[in-house]
This record gives sequence, structure tokens and C-alpha cells, in this order.
Amino acid sequence: MAVTDQDRNISSSFAKGLAVLAVFDAQTPSMTLAEIARRSGQDRATARRGALTLVQAGYLRQDGRMLSLTPRVLALAGGFLQANQFGRRVQPVLNRHARQMEVEVTLAMLDQGRVLVLAQSTVDHGHITYGFTAGSHIPLAHTSLGRMLLAGLSAEEATATLATTDIPGHTSQSLTCADAILQRVETAREKGYCVTDSEFEAGIIGYAVPVSRPDRTPIVVGSSAPRGQNPEAETERLLRGLQLCAAELRQAEAVDHL
Repeated sequence: MAVTDQDRNISSSFAKGLAVLAVFDAQTPSMTLAEIARRSGQDRATARRGALTLVQAGYLRQDGRMLSLTPRVLALAGGFLQANQFGRRVQPVLNRHARQMEVEVTLAMLDQGRVLVLAQSTVDHGHITYGFTAGSHIPLAHTSLGRMLLAGLSAEEATATLATTDIPGHTSQSLTCADAILQRVETAREKGYCVTDSEFEAGIIGYAVPVSRPDRTPIVVGSSAPRGQNPEAETERLLRGLQLCAAELRQAEAVDHL
């Protein structure tokens, strides 16, 4: 296979080091070198070099056989958030609409077959919280955020993305057939909003609407709330609130360059 100019400019060692950083999450906050190698798809020696380099650079700490992230990794995210003025153009908008709606509001985008949380309202107001923060990953197939993000892709892209994604049954209401999920995605694409009921958490309804403009990287805002006595009225209220939030973010061009 011919080597392109772009290939010559890529550092495979650096890419493998980034892969080591990416294996840590809420379920596995610390792990051994063998676990890092397995989860990153690298051989033991390569994973060891990458991990020890990150220890030396201060992004990982080692405690016996276990390695874990250090707070220094926040500086990487902080650079992105500051460069895109999240503190001035995004966070206040999410907080204001969250207070008005009395639920948490989340801004999210796609990241390798999962939902990546870009920002979350920080005011103490909601009926329910899952404890997600910026940088968290949440499931794609059974959340309103995930399905609305899939709806921002073409039908072909959505099908291909879902084909590489795990579809576990979080609750008895979770759809586990890809075709059935894609039908819901198509409905969200047509309506311009997505609602899920008890598919990620029993008794919890999820809501999401698009923020990004057509032909841009899909970005959405969403909320979750317990099912009340008048779910239709609550759905109408929360979708309207999310649509106003999304419109304000678009008007401010807050996510146009993501």
C-alpha cells in the first residue's frame, strides 16, 4: 500500500499514547498494564512504553501495579473549553434554561459510537441527576441524545455507526433490534426532536433536539425527567424549553466551529 504524505506526518507512538489515555472511564478508573494493553488493542510492550511515558509526563499515576489518570488531564479539556468560550457562550445558556425548565440540560456530540457530553448545566434544580460531567460518555442506542445525534447523520451513516455500537438491554423497555432503533432515529429526523421512555433508566423519559445547523457536525441538547401524571404536557413543555435553548446557542454561534 502506498504511503501518503499525510501518513508520513503521523506519529504512531503519539497516537498509541492517546489510545492509552482513552481507555480510562468511570467503570475502570484504574487498571494494570495488561488491562490497558487489552483495552487499547496494543501489545504489552507498546502499552507499557506509552503508559510509563504518560506517568513521566504527569498524566498518569502509578500505585503498585495499578495506573490511573491524574487531574492534569483536565488541562487538555480546559484548553478546548476556553478556546471555544464555553464559559461565556455555552454554560450560562444551559444554566439559565435549566433553571427555567427545572431539569438538567446537557450538550452533546458523537464520539466513536458513543455520546460525548460537551457541557452540562451546573445549577442545583433538577428532579434527577446521573452525575455526568463534561467528557463523560453515555450510551448511544437507548438515549434521546444518542438517537438525535444519529438523526443528524444521513441514513447510511446512522446505519453504519449503529452497526459498530453495542446495543445492550438497559431495561425491559430497551429496544435491542438495530432496525427498530433506526426507525426511531428516522422518526426523530423527520420530527426534529427525540423522546425515549424508560430505555436507559426505568421510569425516566429522555428528550433531545438538534443544535447544529444542517450539514454541520451533529450537536444536540437534551434533558431527562421522571414520568409524571401528565406526560404529554410535560413532554411539550420540556421540548419547547430545549428548542429555545438550542435556538439561543445557534444565534450565538456557540457551537458552529466544533
